Order: sequence, then structure tokens, then C-alpha cells
Amino acid sequence: MKNLFGILWMLLSLIVIMVSCQETFQEELNQDSSTLTTRSTVAGTTHYYWYKGEKKTLTLNTDYVNVKVDSNVLKSTNTKLLFDKYNLVQETSLQSGNIIRLKLTTKVTFEEYSELKKNLKQNVLIKHVFPFYDRGNADPIGTSDVFYLKLKDINDIEKLERLAAEQKVLIVKQVPYMLLWYILSIDDSSFESSVDASNYFYETGYFEEVDPAFIFGYKLSSIPNDPLFSQQWGLKNNSHTGVDINATAAWNITRGGGAKVAVVDQGIDSNHNDLNTNFYSLSFDAQSGTSPSVYASGNVHGTHVCGTVAAVMNNNLQVVGVAPESKIMRVSHNLQLSNTISAELASGISWAWQNGADIITNSWGDQGGQFYSDIHSVILEQAIIDAMTNGRNGLGCVVTFAAGNFTGVMDYPGNFHNDILTVGSIDSNGSKSSFSGYGSKLDVVAPGAGILSTLPNNSTGSLSGTSMATPHIAGVAALVISKNPNYSQLQVVGAIEATAKKIGGYTYSTTSGRPNGLWNNQMGYGLADAYAALNIDYGIVYFYDQTVSMDRTVQGSEVETKNVTVNSYAKLTINASDLITILSTLNVNSGCELELCIL
Repeated sequence: MKNLFGILWMLLSLIVIMVSCQETFQEELNQDSSTLTTRSTVAGTTHYYWYKGEKKTLTLNTDYVNVKVDSNVLKSTNTKLLFDKYNLVQETSLQSGNIIRLKLTTKVTFEEYSELKKNLKQNVLIKHVFPFYDRGNADPIGTSDVFYLKLKDINDIEKLERLAAEQKVLIVKQVPYMLLWYILSIDDSSFESSVDASNYFYETGYFEEVDPAFIFGYKLSSIPNDPLFSQQWGLKNNSHTGVDINATAAWNITRGGGAKVAVVDQGIDSNHNDLNTNFYSLSFDAQSGTSPSVYASGNVHGTHVCGTVAAVMNNNLQVVGVAPESKIMRVSHNLQLSNTISAELASGISWAWQNGADIITNSWGDQGGQFYSDIHSVILEQAIIDAMTNGRNGLGCVVTFAAGNFTGVMDYPGNFHNDILTVGSIDSNGSKSSFSGYGSKLDVVAPGAGILSTLPNNSTGSLSGTSMATPHIAGVAALVISKNPNYSQLQVVGAIEATAKKIGGYTYSTTSGRPNGLWNNQMGYGLADAYAALNIDYGIVYFYDQTVSMDRTVQGSEVETKNVTVNSYAKLTINASDLITILSTLNVNSGCELELCIL
């Protein structure tokens, strides 16, 4: 009998504990709801969002709004007349589905802007109104009804489900190939914006990261041009000796066999007779999150980029790529404006490295990218970092990005991380192309003006832009990995940077944070030299005077460190085949990691 009473007492205690835990969780939710109510009633134009554990200031832009209308409204209503009465002009070219970008025809005060939003919300044809935020002199950036969230652990999905239900937030889906990330919608909630919602969820302390899903205007980085060249001067320039990537000499060593290059672009003509034998068996469409990749007739950009990387050699057809025996992994996205575009591109990059890509090349970016220090997409950045650290079974994928065609500034996300190979353009005379972006994050340059390559329907043509320069570097990286498959991502990048040619009469100098030789902010380390990069000899790697604030791997036969600090929750991994020597100071701050490995 005593045992029976004991069991009943234990069961009663467990019920009390479970109810208490439920009440505690509910109290936390109620407290968070209270915080939300307080925040949403505060007037002002300065806002913030959370980026990797830090508050980033946002300034409300009162010249634009995004409105969400029912899909049926778009079909049955003259939206111009609908918005004219509010003194709003519809920017149709920047429309994303049923999210419509509107510009105010006159300047308004914050109070007038708030009144406008209130009036718009009262219109039965309009479901939501979403804010824009300033980016200096760049085009302001909009928001929508979605945001992204990263769990701390896969088992935390229950916390997300309960909190989302409490706040009437819809869990749209898990992001393909990024298993801890989810897309959520505030469509039926009381949240004013994706920024408010993402802040609320992050401030509960339950989740690793949030991303307000700013609607970046990622665009291709090419400039269409009439065909002007009858030969590929970027591979062998007969007019200006040395103003090419020295590909013909490199082909005596390797032509890229064994290397796989993922081309993230608008789609590639899979029937092109100078490309089709070099396609890898797997492909992916980042927009739908499914395989295979998609090619839409009329999109020439991806096919042109692909030919520069890996057009077939010695087949008596058209042109040849930098790495003509490498394999192309096609990752497609139409790069049209979308409120989930960052998550889709992140998924494409993640698919690529998880399916064996060695190099991931991206000839696109947001042309307001010089203001990336204020506006980020953490989900896209995370995908790039994961590729550079986890790809190739831990050796890291080489990720290339175009510097962009807005001279004097650089595109985002190519300028957010030091380990990305960001590529500018030169012309056939060896000078920086007039359109080429440049700045402190520029790494190397490559031929990008009047580049002859493949076009859809078995044709060829010349295009110009940093889009055309970037696949040259992807091809060089493929050659290096083909010859040295055990090189780490940093070793491949280092080989390309350290052997670049100092062309064009520019002043190259020793620069802090640039360990691979002399550097110039318009030319980076200079013009890539494929032959020299293949012949670099890695002995001792000197890792001196470095601050590591993002995950980084250093690898060599011997690695010697001096005055190194690891901060911002980063992890430093040092791999050596023979010896690791630590000279002077190596500071690993709280929350950071250091891993030393003799391979």
C-alpha cells in the first residue's frame, strides 16, 4: 500500500512539474508578447535588427513601401488607380509576386508616413504594408512577410512550433540543404514587419540566428556587347604579351580533370555542343529547391559563363574553357526579385558543396553592396562560409564572386568575407576595365572586356563585365585543384593570389590584412597566372599578425603562427603535415575555438 501511495505521489509530482514547465514557457511567451507590444508603439525612424549576436542600426526610409495584395487583386484590379489616390507610384519592374514596391511622389514627415501606412492597411484590397530601410546612397532595401530563423539544435523545432503558434506565425518550410534554417511568414500575425518578427524570435534566446529576409536586388554582373573579338585574348593575348592568364602553358600540366565547378547562374543551355560533354551528372534549381537545373530560353548569361570555365578542348568546335576537362555542376536561379531570394541562393550554394563541388562561381551580386556593413543576409553568408569550411570533405570549396560593374564600389555578398575570391575585370591592354568594381575586398583581376564564349543554340558571342572575369578565376582554381586535390581552400586561394602578375602600371604595396604579396585596391594582387599558380611550392606557411573573426583554416606542411587573436566566436583550425610552431602570442577569446591537427 505504501508503494502504491509512493507511486501516486511521484505521478502527481511529475504532473505538477510538467504543468509548471508549461506555465514557465507560457510566461516567457507572455513576457515576450509584452515586449513586442511596447516596441511596436514606440514612434521614431531608427530601428535595429540582429546580425550574428549584434544589434545593427536601421534607418527607416519614408520614400518607399512594399504592399502585399491578394493575387486576385493583381488580375482584376487596376493597381495604378488603386495606388494613385495615395500619391504612390508602382514600380512594376521591381515587383516580387504579389509584393508591390511603391514610391511616394512627395517627401513626407514620419508622422505623415505613419498615417499613409495606416490608411493603406484599412484598404480591404491590401493585406500588408512593409517598410524600407536606407543604405546610404544606394537604393533602399525592402522587406516582406517572410523572415528566416536558424535553430540551435534540430530538436528545437518543438520550441519553434509552439512559439510560432502563439504568435500566429506560419512555418513555411525548411530551407533545402540547410537543415537548421526555416522560412517563416508573418501573414496572419500582428507583427508590423519581418524585422520586428525576427527581433522578437531572436530575443527569446531560443534560437541561433535570425535573418529579416531583406529583399536584395541580386543582378548579373555582365554588360552586353557586340562581338568584337575573333579570338579569346584572355587565354592567350597576342597583342599584349603577359596580359592573359597564361592558360596555354598551364595546359601542359593539367586541363582540370577531376575538378567540379558549380556555376550558380540563370541556367545553362544543356544542349550546347561545345559544353554538353562536360556537364556533371547532377544539377539543381535553387528557385524550386529541386533537381534538375532549369534553363529558360533567352537567358544567355549562364551559358556564356560556363563556356569560359569549361568549353571542350580539341573538338573542332568554337571556343575552349580555362579548365576544359573539368566538370560543370549547373545550379540555376532566374535572379528575378523575390522575397525569399537569399534563402533560395543559399540553398543552391549549400546543395553544390554537399554534392561534391570543388569550386562555386557566382557572377552576380547586389549593386548596393558597398553598404553591406549595415545590411546583411545571414542565411546567404552562412551558406558561403559553410561551403568554404565544410566543402571538399573539410578542405573547403573555393568560392568566387564578381566584384560588380559599379566602379569604385563592390557588390555584396562578394565583399563580406576575406576568404571569398572576389574578381575585378581588365581589358586587353592590361588596364582596369572602366566599369569594374574595386575596393578593399578586391582580390584579383582577370580578362572581362569583350570575352568570346558560348551562347545558347550552339552559338558564340562576346560579352563584357566582371561576370566574364570571374569564371576565368574559377577555371584557374579548377586547374590548381586538379593538380593538387589535397590543397585546402586557403591554399588554392593563396596560390592564385601570391602568383598574380603586377600589370598595368599600378602601384602595388604591402597592405595590412593582405598576406599574399603586394596589393592594389583597383587591381587586387594583380592578374591571375594559371601556370604560376600551378607551380607554387607550399613549404612553411607563416600566419603572422592576424585577427580571426570568422571561422578560418590554415594549412601547410609546416605552419608557424605569431601574434594571432581569435575573437567573435570564431574557430581557427591549423592543419599541418609535419609541424605546427606557435611563436609569441596566440589569444583565443571566450567562446572561440582553436583546433591544431597534424595530418
